[in-house]
Amino acid sequence: MNKTLTRILAILQGFLVLVAVGLFSVNFCCFRHSFYEREYAKLHTAADMGMSHADLMEATDALLDYLKGYRFDLSLQTTVNGQTVEMFDAREKAHMVDVRSLYRRAMAFGWLALGIALMLNSLLTFKGDRRTALKGVLGGFGLFAILLGAAAIYAAIDFNSFWTNFHRLFFDNDLWLLYPEERLIQMVPEQFFSDLVTRIVALFAAIAAALTAGNLIMQKRFQKRAPLGSLGEGAVSEAD
Repeated sequence: MNKTLTRILAILQGFLVLVAVGLFSVNFCCFRHSFYEREYAKLHTAADMGMSHADLMEATDALLDYLKGYRFDLSLQTTVNGQTVEMFDAREKAHMVDVRSLYRRAMAFGWLALGIALMLNSLLTFKGDRRTALKGVLGGFGLFAILLGAAAIYAAIDFNSFWTNFHRLFFDNDLWLLYPEERLIQMVPEQFFSDLVTRIVALFAAIAAALTAGNLIMQKRFQKRAPLGSLGEGAVSEAD
């Protein structure tokens, strides 16, 4: 396999790895029961909603189970301000149908990205020059970082536009435009959302940093072995 093709496939591999890491980081952080416990306690969410903490956690568990496909629907009776009511209204339930569909597609895409990345890794290991491949993977990481950075800058400059376009990209209706009095909004106020995003970014950054460090270590090992001829013609030709 020539160097140009090796670089292209390696860049694609690196990019897909970080796509998978990003999606799985979101999945991991969004489904941590303990995180919801701590955030609700810190933000006094149950009291603000007129609910007991136990009832709020029951509704949260129902919501998360629904997204995972463990519940058929979101019909749930709860007590709010001393009255027995339906936890989520029709609009919220309809929106969560779309969210569950998006979640399933995202996870499927994450596994697909990881699967393709692993196949590319196998191909490059046996058919490509390893040092060129490792540098290409790092290039894929860089490409992902550039795109992510561009999105972050866009969000920082005009978050409302970013948030609106994000939803328009992934949803084909306006059900995501919920009202402040609806409980889905009350459960995840701005501070909750900010804390969740911080956790996702921290986890993603830690994994990405570890992968980058591992890549650089492997590059140094190949570089040290190159004079001994252990890399064959690929190592010798790297300077060309």
